[in-house]
Amino acid sequence: MKIALVGAGSMQFTHQVVSDLLAHPATREADYHLIDIDGDRLQQAGLLVRGLVDQAGAAGQVDRFDHPRAKGALAHVDYCINEIQVGGYSATARDFAIPARYGIPQTIADTRGIGGIARALRTIPVCVDLARALCQSSPAAVLLNYTNPMAMVMDAIHRAVPELEAYGLCHSTEETARTLAGYLDVPYKELDWTSAGINHMAWFLTLQHRGQDLYPRLAALAEDPAAFARDPVRFELLKAVGCFVTESSEHNAEYFAWFLSHPAEIERLAIPVGEYLRRSQALLARYQALRQNLAAGRVPALRAPGGEYAPRLVAARTAREPLSLYANVPNRVGHRGGTRLIANLPAEAIVEVPCSVVGRLVRPSAVGPLPAAAAALNGQAIAVEQLTVDGWERQNLDLIYQAAMLDPLAASVLPLDQIRQLVDELVAAHGPLMPPLQRRKIYGSARW
Repeated sequence: MKIALVGAGSMQFTHQVVSDLLAHPATREADYHLIDIDGDRLQQAGLLVRGLVDQAGAAGQVDRFDHPRAKGALAHVDYCINEIQVGGYSATARDFAIPARYGIPQTIADTRGIGGIARALRTIPVCVDLARALCQSSPAAVLLNYTNPMAMVMDAIHRAVPELEAYGLCHSTEETARTLAGYLDVPYKELDWTSAGINHMAWFLTLQHRGQDLYPRLAALAEDPAAFARDPVRFELLKAVGCFVTESSEHNAEYFAWFLSHPAEIERLAIPVGEYLRRSQALLARYQALRQNLAAGRVPALRAPGGEYAPRLVAARTAREPLSLYANVPNRVGHRGGTRLIANLPAEAIVEVPCSVVGRLVRPSAVGPLPAAAAALNGQAIAVEQLTVDGWERQNLDLIYQAAMLDPLAASVLPLDQIRQLVDELVAAHGPLMPPLQRRKIYGSARW
């Protein structure tokens, strides 16, 4: 088995994923193709993975490549795990600083909103090129994508390379379930739940313990000041929408018009503006410490299995073991006229739903309709995501303007002309990282 890790220089992620792969008999002897355009990070990733393989007493080969299209990088690959950040910390810092000058504070800026749109525009071309290269070199390979913004990246990949088997993986649903088990003082393994929606904005449709509905207890916690303070935005959304949402309060604070555009709400809900920048700085410091240890010949120990979806999916398919997980997949099942996994979301949307691994097949589950308010909030986010991908696909700046205009947070702060100015400034600031975009407005045309 050959597994390609694209963005292998994301050292914390690589450390956990390789540790998990080495822990399962079905994946223990895998060979690794480490791919990263940053030469220093690629070198460090090579030292790390080689050391982990040796610690495990495995025989896997570790090869390094400086680009997905480098000779042999994706040859004979069975799985390709994608975890990249196009532009690195400096691009992320621009995604925060420029909107902030227009009065738009952000917390994470990697999934949707103004920051998510900018991140999508510089990330989609790289991810689509990776998908095309993988399909050309190893057409039977499976792409497992972790790169954000998840829904927009997966939408673009499915449009550009529909023949490639590709799944978007994110641990937010499972991590939220673990969080809820802690809030409710219920053993996680005894928690029974169903979640569905879109990445970072899926909704717990059922939440039970031994057949008992836990939502009444969760609603009571939302009214308890001490419990509320542990997860204020999500508890506020629970009271408003009636469902608990996946991902963190930090993420969800920037997805709606009700929070970051109101300074009093930022204070009341203790919203950590700029959280992702601080987290990124901490990760950079950890990378430097790890780099020094590797240079001195000190390879960190194998980590205990962390439950990342990609290693579990690869092991399940290889060993023919059953597995349940959540994945980001197209909402429409089958070709034109097919059924929808989530009945009241657009057919072309990328949705996050429960899936089952049976043999080598990954089978998404249809969950029916979402509650009306949850579906409406997902629908607004999907409109922004699809317009952004349309703008990339057609190289049409006017569609990117429209995507930004429909973002709830931007619309609650800025008039239309300033939204367009903000988009122009972000596109100019990211320079060559952006796709070529031109004004292509055609009045009366659905395609613009």
